[in-house]
Amino acid sequence: MGERKDVNDFLKKDFWSYMYDGGIHPGQLTGASFDLTPSGHSNINSTEKSYIETMSKAERAQYLALTVLVAIKDCTNFEYHGKHRAILEAYYIENLNNYQARVKVGMSDAEYKTSKKDALKEFIKRYDYWRNARNCPELPALFYPQKPKKLPKTAQK
Repeated sequence: MGERKDVNDFLKKDFWSYMYDGGIHPGQLTGASFDLTPSGHSNINSTEKSYIETMSKAERAQYLALTVLVAIKDCTNFEYHGKHRAILEAYYIENLNNYQARVKVGMSDAEYKTSKKDALKEFIKRYDYWRNARNCPELPALFYPQKPKKLPKTAQK
């Protein structure tokens, strides 16, 4: 089994290195014309498989970046159920800070914190699916970091 990465670090750093190595400009991602809808969930045919095996480093980086983007775009975006995709796009693609992303998606601070956490957990599931479906074993396994429990402050005398 390969390395495991914190989902936040992965989306903030590794994802962007694939983007740059693959020559994808961030402006391409926000336009409505940017369509990543995969053509069905079918298996990769043999022609496509041999193409994947002979990709250049830049083509491979682009393929990996697009795989991550497919996983983001595949996340749910329900108005009354977290707006996961909108949060991920605002924070990780448009590079807004938490406050700006929260305002953009129209949530209270508490709603946003919960939804962002849920969005990252959903993203990991979608990412695992697409990582396998698109044959990207070099993409690391992701985990959601568990915050250490805060110890109660002892009463000072």
